[in-house]
Amino acid sequence: MATQEQFCENCGAANLPTARFCQVCGIQLPFKHTTGDLPDNTMLKGRYQLEKRIGQGGMGAVYKAADTLFDNRPVAIKEMSRAGLSPALVTEAEEAFEREARLLAGLLHPNLPRIYDHFAEDERSYLIMDFIKGQTIEEYLEKSGTSPVALEQVLDWGEQLCDVLSYLHNHQPPIIFRDLKPSNVMIDESGHIFLIDFGIARIFKPGQLHDTVALGSPGYAAPEQYGKSQSTPRSDIYSLGALLHCLLTADDPSEQPFFFRPASQRNQAVPAELETLLQQTLEMDANKRPATAQDVAKVLRHVDQQRIRGILSTTVTSKPAARVASKSMLDAYTLYSQRRFKEASSAYERAVKTDGFNALAWQGLGLTQASRGLHREALASFERTLQLDPKLVTSWNGKGAALNMLQRNQEALAAFDQALLLESNNALAWNGKGAAQYALGYSTQALSSFDLALHFEPRLTQAWMNKGLVLRQLRRYDQALYAFDQALSQDRSCVECWNNKGTTLYEMGQLQGALQAHQQAIKLDQKYAPAWYGIGNALYAQHKLNSALDAYEQATRIDPRYVRAWDRRGTVLGDLGRLPEALNSYNKALDIDSHFALSWYGKGSILCQLRQYEEALDAYDRVTRLDPYSPLAWNGKGNVLSHLGYQAQALDAYQQALRIEPRMVSALHNKSLVLRNLNRNEEALAAADEAIRWAPNDPDNWQRKAEALRKLRRRKEAKEAEKEAQRLMRGGV
Repeated sequence: MATQEQFCENCGAANLPTARFCQVCGIQLPFKHTTGDLPDNTMLKGRYQLEKRIGQGGMGAVYKAADTLFDNRPVAIKEMSRAGLSPALVTEAEEAFEREARLLAGLLHPNLPRIYDHFAEDERSYLIMDFIKGQTIEEYLEKSGTSPVALEQVLDWGEQLCDVLSYLHNHQPPIIFRDLKPSNVMIDESGHIFLIDFGIARIFKPGQLHDTVALGSPGYAAPEQYGKSQSTPRSDIYSLGALLHCLLTADDPSEQPFFFRPASQRNQAVPAELETLLQQTLEMDANKRPATAQDVAKVLRHVDQQRIRGILSTTVTSKPAARVASKSMLDAYTLYSQRRFKEASSAYERAVKTDGFNALAWQGLGLTQASRGLHREALASFERTLQLDPKLVTSWNGKGAALNMLQRNQEALAAFDQALLLESNNALAWNGKGAAQYALGYSTQALSSFDLALHFEPRLTQAWMNKGLVLRQLRRYDQALYAFDQALSQDRSCVECWNNKGTTLYEMGQLQGALQAHQQAIKLDQKYAPAWYGIGNALYAQHKLNSALDAYEQATRIDPRYVRAWDRRGTVLGDLGRLPEALNSYNKALDIDSHFALSWYGKGSILCQLRQYEEALDAYDRVTRLDPYSPLAWNGKGNVLSHLGYQAQALDAYQQALRIEPRMVSALHNKSLVLRNLNRNEEALAAADEAIRWAPNDPDNWQRKAEALRKLRRRKEAKEAEKEAQRLMRGGV
């Protein structure tokens, strides 16, 4: 590639374009960067064809290019010049570039562009990475003018930035970004963000190789980056705070570095908890800042959840019945935001005693009561709120949620509909409506409501989880898994989401995945009984009976009224031959819920094995009354009747089981046996043949056939059937 020479102004000698000093007289030459001048369609490394320059600054330039070896995949190419470096520094820069390029190429995170390649060519070094179609936050701010960015958007970007900074800080070796600012954060067309500049170009900047302000930008760089202190993760946290403050206020921190006025003075949408976080991140003393990016993320997520629930601010409202909050109200709100619900309830109670006509105080009391599981009390508080101000959407949602929890689902549906009349795009109301519809058995309508909730608030964890529950019930397992994964992408600490994912995987037969999901739920909450129950189910399906028993017993210790856990404990004990203990476990379940049909069935099975046939018959009768469409119960009842000598009644029970489930092999097998006892041998043979049709490798079915054939004096065929039964009993040999 042709290059232009530069001429010394002192002696006129021609020099290479990258030279710092004249090769004849030795005088220092004017410094010129040589990046950003590659013409379109230039081919680099024989594969990357430049399309256009998309960025230029200092010693570097960025081009959009096509990777001709991979179907012209679009890539971004960062070009860095060695101009101005002495020969010794060229070697040092090349080595540093190689080290850092390899380090970056090993990073894999959704908020980082992938690094594909790096190389040197014609006195320049190049880095090949993902091409991201979008704009930088700096460009976004230029378009928005002097207006602050919406709180919802800032929280979203902030959480994404915390996630990627945490990844970098926990990398081995740890990576400090050092230059977090609007121009180094790109937003793609879906709103996803990327860190796009790791400052790799700094190793090509003459005289700027140390950890100084050269590694940061005024206004965004932490104080320690200006001196001799080493940058740490808290340096990036300072820069993150400066960026968030800029987004929320539209104030440019470079105009007055280290001076940040309270964000709420500029933007009343900034809540107190976020204001406090900003002040902490922007502390001059690094030790006073949050220790990790995850600590910052927790606060941002909490504020976002409050925003979604509509409880960010209870101090000022335009509603006619509401008042400016008293000190009790402010104290209550602070306690509620800290999840200190019992203390918050007391504070709200003081507020309503002081001013019984303060609708927001009653609403706050209802929210804290609901958070403590006091749903009847919460319902009363929300109803009082709505008497004072019937236009408070949060209270209509709260009333609906309380009614759902009290299983008054039709009334809940009406409450959520009222909320939607006031605010048709309220995601929480659509989610609550879906929950009520699901409880009433309207699965299709519930799915539509959850989809509308997610349309208005795509990050609503509860709506994703509820959608997953409906899809799981409909056995649309892949879609259910996707919904639970979406919920977990919003909140990795959602215990219920992990547990429901585990249950879905279990129902799909993916036992190891189910076990891992339930175990993740236990890591988050060791006293979450449903996860122990799920672990027991997965272990039982893997025939690890003793381990399954331990899990079920842990569930019953945590929740002594967990009917299903007592029931499954009985099943395992029965399989282990510990029949009296199994019977006791089923009785425990039935003491809690006498209408739990599965435990009556299990009890009947154990009593039958203990030869307590009259009691077993009573247990099976209970099941068939509770669930007349249970083929297992009818089959069990037939077995008991047969043992008691009531063959005709037993046959009726088996017939009922087969009307419900015509392919029930055990019922066909038992039917054949009873028919033989009744000397109805042709029918017995037909029943045995039908059993063999569905289970040809079960030797018992062949034995039943042989018995029927002997009764019919078809001895040759009987011997053949017996021979097949014996072959199968030997393992098919």
